[in-house]
Amino acid sequence: MESTIDLIRGIVTLDEQTYRDFLDSENVMKRGFLIFLACFFIATFPVFGETLINGIRGFTPQMAAEFQDQFLGIFEQFQPTDVADESIDMFKQNFVDGMNMGVEIDAIPTPLPRPVAAFFRALGAWITAAIGGIGVWLGYGAFVLLFARLAGGRAVLNPFYGLTALYAVPNLLRIFSFVPYLGAALGLVALVWGIAVYIRAVQISQDFSGGKAVLITFLPLLIVLLLGACLGTAAFASLLSAITAAQ
Repeated sequence: MESTIDLIRGIVTLDEQTYRDFLDSENVMKRGFLIFLACFFIATFPVFGETLINGIRGFTPQMAAEFQDQFLGIFEQFQPTDVADESIDMFKQNFVDGMNMGVEIDAIPTPLPRPVAAFFRALGAWITAAIGGIGVWLGYGAFVLLFARLAGGRAVLNPFYGLTALYAVPNLLRIFSFVPYLGAALGLVALVWGIAVYIRAVQISQDFSGGKAVLITFLPLLIVLLLGACLGTAAFASLLSAITAAQ
């Protein structure tokens, strides 16, 4: 237990020796993967609990009425003035009918008791989110590793992924995500802290300087943003051209 606490302390404080010791340990990829999963499931446990509770409770008429009142209240504030009243009334009625249909569908009996079905739905969503997180970690890491290789780094899979998996440790702060305001603030702290850990992992695993590790870490993201901006600009230009030609 004490060694685990020391490891977490070294990770979050970006202690170089802690990272190097972890890098040189046996089964570094396996250890990193297990740490990643443990941190993810602990941090997202409140989300799992909320999903489970909502699934057991179901979509009740009271919930439908509350959501309906909130939505229609906001809609009336931003209601378009150039639309016929009949169309507005029809939209509102269709929305109410949709809410009522949702309540009726939720009330349909299921083969499994509601609590059991809710548990498996929540568990499935929890595991699916974990798989998605693993996909992002491995996918983004592949591009970072490619650029690290081009920049003269080691580019060895197991040490790199084992060490970069430690970026999940600061995300333990997300366990407080259900707390209003505080949860959002801690989520932002976890994001920034996790990026710092990732950069440190890239630096140690590739024997890069701090500045080079920052560049290699953000290079894939910068390229994606640049490509997105180019595609967005091209699409906007094409749309503008089509509108001008139509006139």
